[in-house]
Amino acid sequence: MKTKKSILWLLGLMLCATPVLTACSSSDDDSNGNGNNTEKPVDNSQTAKYDDLAVFQNAICRIDSAGYLLDYNIGQALYEAEPQHLYIGVDDIEEAANWFRGWIAPDVELAAITPTTTDLTAQLTDTLGHSQGTIYFKAGSGQSVAEVTYSPETQLKYIDRITFLLNSAWPFNSGGTQWHRGDIHEFHLTGDCYSGLDSNDKTLNFVLIREGGNGVKPMWCAITNNSYNYRLGTFGKSDFELIISSSYCPGYSTAESIRRNLSSDWSYFATKFNEAGEGKLEYGESYWIDNRYTEFLSTYHSMYIYDSGYTHGSKERSSKQPFLLKIDWLNDGARLFTVSDGTNMNSNYSCINIFDGDNGTAWISYMQYDFDTSDRADGSGKCVYVEFSCEDPIQPKRYYMTYHHWIGRYDPLYQACPTEWKLYGKKNSRSKTWEQIDYRKTDELSKISPAYCCITRYFDIPASAQDEYRFFRLELWDASKSLRSAGKPVGIACFGLE
Repeated sequence: MKTKKSILWLLGLMLCATPVLTACSSSDDDSNGNGNNTEKPVDNSQTAKYDDLAVFQNAICRIDSAGYLLDYNIGQALYEAEPQHLYIGVDDIEEAANWFRGWIAPDVELAAITPTTTDLTAQLTDTLGHSQGTIYFKAGSGQSVAEVTYSPETQLKYIDRITFLLNSAWPFNSGGTQWHRGDIHEFHLTGDCYSGLDSNDKTLNFVLIREGGNGVKPMWCAITNNSYNYRLGTFGKSDFELIISSSYCPGYSTAESIRRNLSSDWSYFATKFNEAGEGKLEYGESYWIDNRYTEFLSTYHSMYIYDSGYTHGSKERSSKQPFLLKIDWLNDGARLFTVSDGTNMNSNYSCINIFDGDNGTAWISYMQYDFDTSDRADGSGKCVYVEFSCEDPIQPKRYYMTYHHWIGRYDPLYQACPTEWKLYGKKNSRSKTWEQIDYRKTDELSKISPAYCCITRYFDIPASAQDEYRFFRLELWDASKSLRSAGKPVGIACFGLE
């Protein structure tokens, strides 16, 4: 009897985990700006089954395991009164239609509403063939190139509609970008996969393969032999383990976008990846995604390059064939910081996470008053801290912090947002004294919007402290003390200076 109950418990746990991993996986989280749904190769040796709604949802949004919004992969809300109405800048209707095709699962046949128009419909079904409603792509007029809407029974989250605007009509167009196609930069990997990496794989040289702007994020890629998957524990006394693709591993629509961007100028990007020094695009243009890997009812994604001897959909992989990673959440024009020291440098919840622009990662530390905390710069007590620098001196006028509700769920007994902090600066590394830039004691970060479960607050730097600095120190603490030996958790998801 006990054995039967254990089996039923395990099976129930797996079934409960399945929709979370299928519908909310961050690995299938991008879209194809140059795509054409009809051109995707299919492995005929195995029937593909897709949750079409989840594919479309994950192409637009990143959603956590509890179903809350982490971030948008594509699109920007231009008006505060319509936070779920997303806008994307395009040059013409063809570009808008290609974006739309890239969000549709491979097993969905797009139907033209009439033979003479560019309007399209997508009938969505789940893996059992049950209807999930209809998504419409309709041409617009004037500055509105096209709009994406859906039928009432289509249970999309956090998306009311998507409008494609002419790039020339984009209201916040700055007229330029900081990042340009072919740029190479070293990024420090963060998040859930971080703690399991070899030291040599924690930083990689990424190449910018798609410029960002007007609602489209820049896309960076690196080559590595590490798949960057991570394991999600074991269940009971069995050997069941769930292997999850990290957010660096491209899913189906992301990989299609990567393939088309690279194929548009293969020799140029081959030169750039060679210059980056992490790995070469030496297998030619024919490569595919292992998008059929299934374990315990869930499908996981990775991408690797095939040589000319392989066919699309082949399951055998040579150990010499590298993986392609993507990092596409860095906002265009974002300032890059290098972390030199801080609390939890080598954990999943490292202080490094607050500089990746990703609300799905966070810096979380316990306010222990023994080994986890450090002395404050002014000697007034204990704190958790991070020290970082930028490439050139800057004169910030304000800074921002983002707090996400899931940080509190990490330890649900406590509100984990900081209620006090100090920001310091130094002009050079030789100085032993930190100059105070700002001090706050506030509960503003605890007031999370129900629509997003995430809050970003901007704080003006006093005019008297607006000077040029290159080195910074941020200290977080909470005025309250916990009776628990572990202390009180404190954390934020993102931080930046402007």
